[in-house]
Amino acid sequence: MLNKLKDTAKHTFIYSIGNLSTKIIGLLLLPLYTAKLSLLNYGRFTILETTSMFLAMVLGLRIVSSMMRWSAETEDKNEQGKILFNTYVILLITAVAVNIIFAPVKSWLSQVFFSSTDYSHFFTVIFAIIGLEMVNQAPMNLFRFRGKPIVYSAFFASKLLIVLIFNIYFLVYAETGVIGIFYSQLIANAIQMLCTIPILLRNFKYKFDLSLIKEMLGYSIPLIFSAISVQLLAIGDRYIIKYLLDYSQVGIYSLGYKISGVLNVFVVQAFALGFLPIAYKMQDSPDAQLFFKKIFKYFSMILVFGALGLSLFSQEILLVFAQKQEFYIAYKIVPLFTIAFIFKGIQYMFLLGFHYVKKTKYVAYIVTIALFVNIGMNFLLIPKLGIWGAALTTVISSLLISVISYYVSQKFYPVKYEIGKMFIVFAVGTSLYLMSGFLSDANIYFGIGIKIVLCLAFPILLYIFKFYEKTELDKMKKIVNKFRK
Repeated sequence: MLNKLKDTAKHTFIYSIGNLSTKIIGLLLLPLYTAKLSLLNYGRFTILETTSMFLAMVLGLRIVSSMMRWSAETEDKNEQGKILFNTYVILLITAVAVNIIFAPVKSWLSQVFFSSTDYSHFFTVIFAIIGLEMVNQAPMNLFRFRGKPIVYSAFFASKLLIVLIFNIYFLVYAETGVIGIFYSQLIANAIQMLCTIPILLRNFKYKFDLSLIKEMLGYSIPLIFSAISVQLLAIGDRYIIKYLLDYSQVGIYSLGYKISGVLNVFVVQAFALGFLPIAYKMQDSPDAQLFFKKIFKYFSMILVFGALGLSLFSQEILLVFAQKQEFYIAYKIVPLFTIAFIFKGIQYMFLLGFHYVKKTKYVAYIVTIALFVNIGMNFLLIPKLGIWGAALTTVISSLLISVISYYVSQKFYPVKYEIGKMFIVFAVGTSLYLMSGFLSDANIYFGIGIKIVLCLAFPILLYIFKFYEKTELDKMKKIVNKFRK
């Protein structure tokens, strides 16, 4: 089991380094966006970007989840190659169909988003991006399944670097505005597809299997509905804010979400990428219960520690990267988003229980319930609290999914998670953040020093509250002693 824990940590670390490139490039682009786009246009861009991401995930049919699940059940390379080939065929056909079907409604979409039909070409580019994003899911998930996080991260980082280069060209030199950002994404996705095709061709087993496709779709279709609910939970509030308030408020809200999204990309998504293939192979092991228990404990600790750091330094981050004062206020909303991402990470562990037993329909049920609660609370709280009401609703929705998924998943795949330890971690992190509230009038350099001390106090306080077990402390001491030698 120790080897599996090490593999999870190693893969998560490598994926986090790859995902870190997302945030590095995102932060590098932030001064560019805030300098070249008005708050109004930044709000429009975030709406369009989140819409394209939503459609790429949903229209991809979640078939790559089936690919991972079915491939984990066999060691036969030919069978895995057949699963990969059929997955790619489904994605390719769907991508082409999407672009054909949505072509006639581009003018209508332009009217909806811009109150003018002059921007229909935006949606030509966006749907081309969606199609490429869909087909690129197959090779990227092949790298995950084969346990090649370095290759995955290299492709991922290269794509982002291309996006960065072309964004600079289109925004600074060509001065194309928002559409230039989407041109950059289109070019990067096209290059990624061309580079991964030779790898796919070497791994394909060219055998179309209709019965296999039916089985895989039977597994993935419930995930489509849960994916829709998950994505609407993540981005639906932007549409409601736009409807009830305006694009400027969408811009502030989205910027705060982007900063707190460091936790999502660097911890939650990196963990999911590295952990899922190992979890599928580990689920029937005699050590599975202890393995999942320990993973949950330390994953929770890392989540809260990351949330604490981001919440404490969000103001400094915005002061460095935002180019206009109108964007600065977004730092105030970051702490609420980090709490939501803590619950998102925790719920990921609980929801996996349904995947182990192939009961994915329950994922759809749970997330759909949370979605209806989320929509109702947004319409109730946004008129009263503004974007704060939307952020509070996001936290409550994430907590609701965590609680329901924990109790329901225990009936199918029971794991004795250390919930009490999780509460200790959350209480310590929250207390340290609240202590920073006394620094509002402090000198900026003194304040930064105290915030660093608060972060360093986090693992020490966990020791005082007996978060670590003796065997875990002994292993930590051995690791420290090795480095001393």
